[in-house]
Amino acid sequence: MEIAYYFKNLPPTDAIKAYATKKIDKLKERLHHIEGIDVRFSLERQNQFFEITVHGDATVFHLKKSDKDLYAAIDNALDVLNNQIDKYRKKFEEKTSEVKEKFLPTSDDRTVEDETEIEVRDAEIKPMDDLEAVLQLRSKKFRFLMYHHADEKNYGLATARNDGNYSIVMPSAGGGGFVEVVARLNAGALEKLAEAIYPVSKFTVAEALDVLNEANLEYLAFVNEDTGRLNVIFHAQGGGIMIKRPAA
Repeated sequence: MEIAYYFKNLPPTDAIKAYATKKIDKLKERLHHIEGIDVRFSLERQNQFFEITVHGDATVFHLKKSDKDLYAAIDNALDVLNNQIDKYRKKFEEKTSEVKEKFLPTSDDRTVEDETEIEVRDAEIKPMDDLEAVLQLRSKKFRFLMYHHADEKNYGLATARNDGNYSIVMPSAGGGGFVEVVARLNAGALEKLAEAIYPVSKFTVAEALDVLNEANLEYLAFVNEDTGRLNVIFHAQGGGIMIKRPAA
């Protein structure tokens, strides 16, 4: 977690930076992924200001507080910031719960209907890097592309975004989750714009099919509950349902 400190009309001191860092470190308990933090200390008309901007969990939190005592300004700002993050997390969890309730049947014994045939295909084992995947995505006009980097455990999912950039999802290095990198193609190279935890849901194939149909989606990336690996279920262009998965 990188913290950039800036001072205006105040001398930079290790003591105030250490105090702020100790307080800011506790944000890790509330945010899954923090991309960066900017902290600014300033003196304006006898008031000392503490300003903090946090880029994390695909959003930006910003707060500015003043006090005669800079330590008090830090405490006040971070108390309010922690409350803001808690409210954001609560709304996010409520929204996720509402989506699941809306799209998933209430029965616990869901099964794929007998007449629904699902074809399963493995991603190509031919290694390619992210740039080659994006170039293939562009040239062949795929909706998405699942590919392998060096072996069957190191794979990625590239998709085109509505803003003209590209999303690359892959298992996190430490395991136990997925990371999304947003990048743009610039002069024949990929330029990384942002990185965040990818909020992918864990479904059985039957549940994923329900979500795909109920939400009228082109495709759905999900973690297969049976394998723990990223799958993509979609309507094939020639008709029928297809699943793309990493080659085992």
